[in-house]
Amino acid sequence: MSGARGRPRTRCLTIGSSDSGGGAGIQGDLKAFARAGVHGTSAVVGVTAQNTRGVTATASVATDMVGHQIEAVLEDIGTDGVKIGTTWSAELVWLLVDRLVWLDDVPVVLDPVMVSAAGSALGGDEDAVTAVREGLLPLTWVATPNLAEARRLTGLGEGTDPRKLAEAIVELGARAALVTDAFSTGAGDVLFDGERHHEITGPRRASGCDHGAGCAHSALLTAFLAQGMPLTRAARTAHAAVSLAIERGAADIGSGRHPVELHPVEPDREGPPW
Repeated sequence: MSGARGRPRTRCLTIGSSDSGGGAGIQGDLKAFARAGVHGTSAVVGVTAQNTRGVTATASVATDMVGHQIEAVLEDIGTDGVKIGTTWSAELVWLLVDRLVWLDDVPVVLDPVMVSAAGSALGGDEDAVTAVREGLLPLTWVATPNLAEARRLTGLGEGTDPRKLAEAIVELGARAALVTDAFSTGAGDVLFDGERHHEITGPRRASGCDHGAGCAHSALLTAFLAQGMPLTRAARTAHAAVSLAIERGAADIGSGRHPVELHPVEPDREGPPW
């Protein structure tokens, strides 16, 4: 199978929860994959009753069904990248470890979603967090927590420098860590690639259209890595694309935090398209 330009089509698998409002979660990831020119597949681990104002109900998908979804995708379609979002339980986390440990040279991006953009808890109990630390982080190419999630993963306090948080996540086993909204203004990220720190800054968009921004960011990062883009460039390109998506967001959708509106982004492997 080839893409429109004659090269093999890149495939990315998202593992996460459904957002009935269509702004974040699985739906947001698949839109981001499409905008990056990637064929998206999915394994749904949970369902939320959600809109731009918040989450009103949640339900997990049976763990064996999650396994069946992953197996169905990998045995036929395969994947060039994996993004993991919400992890509801330790049982689910260890199933993911069992299914993904066999993937060789496939970038895995862990976006440890623990709180929705509207403020609702989504992340599972402490057993699940421990399983993420012990099982998933060692399989992760890049972890992309926000400040609060980085503190929960590492157990470090509120005053901890974001760079130290990123280093601690790498010490737990991830190859790299990208702490998002790492500054007091929320306008930038800190990337630690295992050797060096990189600050990724940009203007803070105040459009009110940021629902799904974190999901879009980590999904684009997954797509760019799967396409062969170097990590630092992929992180900068994803940041810039999401900043633009917030600025040009879907202000006519919903009455709360409106969804981001991604525009097509298909950079080559040498650099971003702007």
